[in-house]
Amino acid sequence: MHKRLFFIAGILSVSLLFVREICLLPDGKLHVYVLDVGQGDAILMVTPSGAQILIDGGPDLSLLSQLDRHMPFFDRTLELVVVTHPDSDHITALPDVLRRYTVDQILMTGADHTSGKYDALRSEITDRSIPVLYPDPTIDIGMGDGVVLDVVWPIEMGHWSVSTGSSNNRSIVLRVLYKDHSILLTGDIELEAERQILASGADIRSDILKVAHHGSRTSSSTGFLLAVHPDLGLISVGRENLFGHPHAEVVDRYQYFGIPTKTTASTGVISLEFE
Repeated sequence: MHKRLFFIAGILSVSLLFVREICLLPDGKLHVYVLDVGQGDAILMVTPSGAQILIDGGPDLSLLSQLDRHMPFFDRTLELVVVTHPDSDHITALPDVLRRYTVDQILMTGADHTSGKYDALRSEITDRSIPVLYPDPTIDIGMGDGVVLDVVWPIEMGHWSVSTGSSNNRSIVLRVLYKDHSILLTGDIELEAERQILASGADIRSDILKVAHHGSRTSSSTGFLLAVHPDLGLISVGRENLFGHPHAEVVDRYQYFGIPTKTTASTGVISLEFE
């Protein structure tokens, strides 16, 4: 009797795994998952052909189990990892990600930063000889299936002003384009970087906005929101976090402009798909 129950349980487990794998096969859509990593950022994008792009690595190792849930069991390759900036709430799991997965290439600023976690990340990149790309607003990154990453910020180092020297303001900003859809990913940029992006004349109009810096009052300025003019704002933020993110005045600003928001604190993983 027990053997029969174990056999049935085994068959059910295999069947569920099979169904799960079928559901994770490429379906011709762009999938975006703002992962629930607490007070930090980690976003997984799966392109229509099944290529995976990971943007940031969260504040702890919880990202690893979430990648397991959203990637096929036998798929151990990330086509691109983006390190928007080297703060610990965006990179903590990345050294382990590089050990567990084959990473085809990494997009990062290469900015100087002193921390053990960032040193560990750079060591893994060097040890595994992973090609590194540096952001250049004149060069788009095409994924070969209609998805294009338009690099908005930063411009080259020599053009940065002293006031944009913080790691937040050097965050990589990407505008993800697919068919007639657009998503602006803003890292942790603050007011000064927003001003300089506006001054650059870059096209940042987007349907979806990943709200900068977890909804901090240092970001999401009125001029920036008017220029982006999103239909939806996504906030990656920890539940009952010590910073009070998202700040009430920022939430009020989005409400004033009629921009609905979703937060990982209230909904968990935010999942979107685009045909």
